[in-house]
Amino acid sequence: MSTSVPLIVRLLSSSVSVANRAGKIVRDVMSKGELGIIEKGKDDYQTEADRSAQRCIIASLSAQYPKLNIIGEEDNPDNEGDVPSDWIVLESDKDVLSLECPVALKSVKEEDIVVWVDPLDGTSEYTQGFLEHVTVLIGISVNEKPVAGVIHQPYYKNLVGSEKKMGRTIWGLQEVGVGGYTPAPPPDSLVITTTRSHSNPVVEQALSVMNASQILRVGGAGYKVCSKSYRLVIIFAGHIFILSLEIPSFIRIYYRTIYYLFT
Repeated sequence: MSTSVPLIVRLLSSSVSVANRAGKIVRDVMSKGELGIIEKGKDDYQTEADRSAQRCIIASLSAQYPKLNIIGEEDNPDNEGDVPSDWIVLESDKDVLSLECPVALKSVKEEDIVVWVDPLDGTSEYTQGFLEHVTVLIGISVNEKPVAGVIHQPYYKNLVGSEKKMGRTIWGLQEVGVGGYTPAPPPDSLVITTTRSHSNPVVEQALSVMNASQILRVGGAGYKVCSKSYRLVIIFAGHIFILSLEIPSFIRIYYRTIYYLFT
């Protein structure tokens, strides 16, 4: 990878390729049928797919960007032995690598960056077989401000020509826009997306007063964003996030919710 390309663009292009590999790991674990489920708390689960995908992401990005601060959702994946060599991804997405970097981000150093990783968002749905709800999330912040992100859907079904392909990766970069999907115009009516498995009285009360024409109950923060390419109001744990998916900065806005949920 050319070092003449600004760091933030190189990191985003690497993250897209790494997310694709992590998505394959998620599918492989499910195919083998040995999920290795651990209950971290009430209705909060971790599987072998969570652990393995995180090891892949952290090891791959650390190999290329050793000074990055990477924060993963799962605890201590490094304690589980060596990472298989075929999990180490050093390739970059060529389309992302060709992007024009925003002027404000051209001089960013590795020490300025924090990468946030949710290796398998929607674990509860994953264990129950609602596989389309699963996403791999990578968020990139610079000096405590979100600037880029990647959402990979391991079970999204693509038709490339006459060939069926599994998986889709959406990326976004501040002041540049998004790639990996085609936005649709928003409907005239209000659509609310909310949690499928973690509702509570506060969420239900908020839903009851919104007078929405449609309420979508889905799992995983990533899938809530990707499920419909139009304006959504997301109600989660009593907090309301308004996301306008037809504007280019939606992943950056979305990543603010991921940052909030992590903290």
